[in-house]
Amino acid sequence: MSKTTILLIDDHAILRDGYQHLLNSSGFDVIGQASNSEEGYRLYVSHKPDVCIIDISMPGAGGLECIRRITSRDPQAKILVCTMHDDSTLAMRAMDMGARGYITKSCPSSVLIEAVKTIASRGHYLSTEIARAIAMEKLIHADQKVHSLSHQEFAVFRMVAEGKSINEMADNLALAPKTVSNYKTNMMRKLGTNNLAEIIFLAQKTGLITTPPS
Repeated sequence: MSKTTILLIDDHAILRDGYQHLLNSSGFDVIGQASNSEEGYRLYVSHKPDVCIIDISMPGAGGLECIRRITSRDPQAKILVCTMHDDSTLAMRAMDMGARGYITKSCPSSVLIEAVKTIASRGHYLSTEIARAIAMEKLIHADQKVHSLSHQEFAVFRMVAEGKSINEMADNLALAPKTVSNYKTNMMRKLGTNNLAEIIFLAQKTGLITTPPS
């Protein structure tokens, strides 16, 4: 069985050498190293590694641009970000660009090994602190969106999440069904939701409901 091949893209030579020793001794095969985004992209194209480990902060175009270029060429690329930045915004941007995982350099070596194994198997991986930061970021944004609703829009939001129909909501609010429908449209626009599943998810995230309607 062939070993998982890995390309390292990081501007710190000592770290690259340390990663290479750790990964090779753990049963992987580091087939190349690059110190910047441009060199990393060229090596990716020529070597086609199974997993690519990329830092965010590098001279030149930087890690995010490297991710963008690689995934634009190969949408199936398996990229793991390993960086000093524990910022949820950077993590979400990297994942949106196609990265399969995001860990910080403060993680123990076992996390790096686990992340590479998971991504090599077509999975996704976030270190504990990054997963927690992203969850908090999404929750804060959800709260902000909900607070933007008017009193009537919030009432409609709650009842939609509970599975009530337009006519049921109209009866509860003593409003015409058309008026309730307008409130529902405005509510969904403000929350950025497109369907019932997203409304239920947001209501659960903000603690408005605890379980989906039956």
